[in-house]
Amino acid sequence: MLTAPTVFTHVNHFGMTTPLMPLKEGPVPKDFTFNTPVGVCMDRLNNIWVCDTGNDRVLVFDKDLKTVLKVPESPAPGQKAFQMPFHVCPHPELDQVLITDMGNARVVVMKYDQKSISFDFAFGDAPSNGGDKLQDPNGIALVKTETGTYDIFVNDEFFHTADDPLRNRCVRYDHKGKYISEFRTLIDPDGTVHDLIWPQGLSSDAEGNLYIANTGCYEVLKCSAFANINSNYTIKADKPVVRHRYQTPSGMGIMNIMRDVSVIGDRVFIADHKANTISVYNLEGHLESEISGFRPSWNHGTEPMRSATDMMYYGLEDQALVDPYVTSAGEAADIFLVSEPFTSRIIKIKTTGLGRPNPTVKLLTSLGDRRDQPAQTPQLNCVTAVAAIDIHQKTSPSHWHWGEPDLPSYVKFNPFQRAYMTCGKYIASLYHSWFHALPQHAHDAPIPADAKLVLDGGNWRVTGYEETGDDIKPLAKQLVEGIFLAGNLSLAVYNPKEPMLGQLRPGTPIVLSGNFNMGMVSLYQIGPLGKLTNYGLPFGIFGTLDGCMRGPQGIAVNGEGEVFIADSLNNRIGKWQILQTGQVIFIKNFVWSKSKDVFTPTDVALDDKNRLFVTDQFNNRICVFDHDGNSLWAYGQEGYWEEGEPDGDKLMLPASLAIDGEFLILNDLVNRALKLFRIGDKGLTFVGGISLFKLTKATGGVWMPYLMYAHDGQVHIADSTYNIVQIFSYSPTE
Repeated sequence: MLTAPTVFTHVNHFGMTTPLMPLKEGPVPKDFTFNTPVGVCMDRLNNIWVCDTGNDRVLVFDKDLKTVLKVPESPAPGQKAFQMPFHVCPHPELDQVLITDMGNARVVVMKYDQKSISFDFAFGDAPSNGGDKLQDPNGIALVKTETGTYDIFVNDEFFHTADDPLRNRCVRYDHKGKYISEFRTLIDPDGTVHDLIWPQGLSSDAEGNLYIANTGCYEVLKCSAFANINSNYTIKADKPVVRHRYQTPSGMGIMNIMRDVSVIGDRVFIADHKANTISVYNLEGHLESEISGFRPSWNHGTEPMRSATDMMYYGLEDQALVDPYVTSAGEAADIFLVSEPFTSRIIKIKTTGLGRPNPTVKLLTSLGDRRDQPAQTPQLNCVTAVAAIDIHQKTSPSHWHWGEPDLPSYVKFNPFQRAYMTCGKYIASLYHSWFHALPQHAHDAPIPADAKLVLDGGNWRVTGYEETGDDIKPLAKQLVEGIFLAGNLSLAVYNPKEPMLGQLRPGTPIVLSGNFNMGMVSLYQIGPLGKLTNYGLPFGIFGTLDGCMRGPQGIAVNGEGEVFIADSLNNRIGKWQILQTGQVIFIKNFVWSKSKDVFTPTDVALDDKNRLFVTDQFNNRICVFDHDGNSLWAYGQEGYWEEGEPDGDKLMLPASLAIDGEFLILNDLVNRALKLFRIGDKGLTFVGGISLFKLTKATGGVWMPYLMYAHDGQVHIADSTYNIVQIFSYSPTE
């Protein structure tokens, strides 16, 4: 069999990782931070277990989250260290806690007593009793059998085989971890088929039913844990299986994706990831309550103020749930624990009137400070984009470009606009000459040549780094002196061919940043002291009409000032034009015209022929347009890809891309693969790729890679949940 070479080599990473954050048993240290914590539960001794997933460790605290009781970075001496521990599940009757250790494709069982916590056994990482080994264990639940023991059920999120390439599975084991059976499909009494697609959260009730967060289908399913399974791994349910569902969203970033489900007592808790709410149902599937905020019983007092956004950030934490994930039982019937990976914290809440539409919710305590602590290596939070910038002057009058783009009629034939543009060019040229006659002592500070800007989205800032040989030197934590809003996700850099009117430092680049929540793009210029400050007014407004955007993600801009934006929630590409006056004019919207599939763009990039390459995420393909928006050709098909396989056209939710000369680098999200293609006139040729999901962070591992930048044989990719930037080089072979 032909194999595709691994053409990528890990170079370095930027951002704080676990070895820089040691933790000891005892009082929780001041300014303690998690890194994207997911699983949380309380054991029979009222101790709280947390999967500090982004730090590859499990932490155990007392019930008040004040004392660290145990820091098991591996289950036991000689055992593999935890890698992406995801969910924790307490045994109802034994002093055991079960942990899905996704990066090691296993389930770890820990035992505890009043004095100690120790390793019991592990399973799933090898074939057992005729069952395949686990591939990506996620949710886990226990169900009592007729003999009084508890069987263990595990959602194997990305499991697939050559004979069954798309369905995933829920696996049943006995109480010792011996494989019993599995199912991959549920069928409603009315005949509706529900394949398991990326099942994540899993829970059970006292009646022996399973509740499955079938994340890839945006639904929660319910079925008997012990129902008969046919030879096609299918359960035929005797009751409707859908308990909670939304319409399919479009574009990566939309938040109504059910990732977890928790049965606590006689209620079902589902964190929607839509409006920062937890929906609460009874066991029959009727909505009873929605938890969307709380009254704080504490406040931050004298929290450190490190940036202009801190007051807003702390206020948000005090009053709202922020993308809740896991809900678990506390020490009393009205107390619950909730994980918030985005803010990297665990909260404990108390409810009054649960069962009514709007119960009262009180915040009891919280653990996990803002990921913005002082350190030589900076902490990042939800890092979403990387871009290169060089603020050195590159223009001179002899190289100025005085051409004019093809403008819409309302601009082209407007005499006032024409006069303004002509006057603007003249003023900019005068100011350019005058400015460069002044001393330029601050010319290089604080952004050096070829620095990389990093959008630290969760901290509402732009920071950056420079590479010096094998080392990475952090730049100032906050490179924006102007207004920078929460919700900014993307970055792009425009290098004007002539000075722009009103630039404080003529001839330097303009930085664009798209705001997903507000549907607009802000522009930043290089200020007098070398940092970024606002330039002109943002363009775009939230909406569906021309000139509006909803959920802008990737941005590309060429040397002519043409801007292309993945308007993801409007399922289209928006084209805009930056004028020399600093105005940004809407030109047109366009979609893929060669099929009837709903277009789902997430990222865009331009090649040297001015063709636009777009990740059409939910159609598992790359669509290519000319710069006028005409559809040219597409590449890709749905499928899982294993490292070394030559069929690189198998894509699964491709999220972002970058172009470096004749090469295209693709972030194939669900495959957790970085792929390299050579760009042709009418297609792509797969060169090679690398699987990144099961690697450690120190060797290039990623969890949720997002927007990236590539140039001169290197690619820099932002990981929004490990909260680092990974850097790879590539050497394509002929």
